[in-house]
Formats: sequence, C-alpha cells, structure tokens
Amino acid sequence: MDKSSYILKETIDNKKLKSLINWIKRWEEDGTKIDGIGTQMHISYYANPQILESKKKAIVESFKLMAATGKLVRISELDMGYIGTDGKAIGRNATTNEQEQEMEQFYQWIIEKYFEIVPVQQQYGICQWCLNDAEGNVGDQGGWRPGEPVGIWDSRWNRKYVYRGWVNALQK
Repeated sequence: MDKSSYILKETIDNKKLKSLINWIKRWEEDGTKIDGIGTQMHISYYANPQILESKKKAIVESFKLMAATGKLVRISELDMGYIGTDGKAIGRNATTNEQEQEMEQFYQWIIEKYFEIVPVQQQYGICQWCLNDAEGNVGDQGGWRPGEPVGIWDSRWNRKYVYRGWVNALQK
C-alpha cells in the first residue's frame, strides 16, 4: 500500500476516536462520570484533492461520532499546516497567498462543520493551539511545529488569511 492510500484509509476509519468512545463506555459502566469528549486537531491542508477530501470526510465523521455520545464536545487544539502535492510540508516563509487562502477556507469549513454537526447544548468550545507562526523551541508558541504556518497571526503578529476564516465562521 502506498503512503497516500495508507493516509486515506487511516483517516476515514477514525479508529482512535472509536476506541476512545468504547473506553468511555467501559469506564462509565464502572461508575466513572465523564462529561465531555474532545479532539486535538493538529491538522494540515492537503494540496492533493483526494487526500483533502478524505480528511474532510474524517472530520465530519469525527464530529458525528462525538456528538452521538451526548457529551460536551470540544476542539481543544486546532492548528493547521500545509502539505504540498509532493506530500511535504510547506514552511511558513514559503506559503503563497493562494495557499494561505486555501487554509483560510479550510479553517472556516471546519468551524462551520463543528457548529452544524454538534448540537448547541453539546458545544464546549474551540481553542486555537498556536497563536502565531513564531519560530522557536519546544514550549514556545508554534515551536512544536517550527517553521510551519500554524498560527492565525504571522511571527510579527500581523493577521493572516486564516484569521479571517475564523472570524467568518464565528459570525455565522
């Protein structure tokens, strides 16, 4: 199986989330009270349309699975990189305006899907992980994905296109 086929299969299956949901059920059978379920969404926009579509399907399915638990649903760590058609990450200093706009649209799509799929009474919030594209070491903002365009502001605190994606989604 080639790498892109593996990515497609693993993405669509949501195996880790399904396993977590099963564990929650087991823990609750033992009397443990669990109020919510969350997802760390350290994701990337994929220039390969087939992979991007599989990621979108997986995101929709994950929101549906989490909502079906009846628990509070939170996106606890949303950030996004960019993967070119060659399968390699594009650095923050190499992304084009067009790529930044694609990421903007993907952020907006994700947030809108959260609000569309997760019932209002279960929505527990969305947290952006990296505020800016700071270079840095582990522990610094953006440092765990150094050099990637993961923030909603650039390294000089100028708003990026993805900031607009957040705002547009929240205004609906």
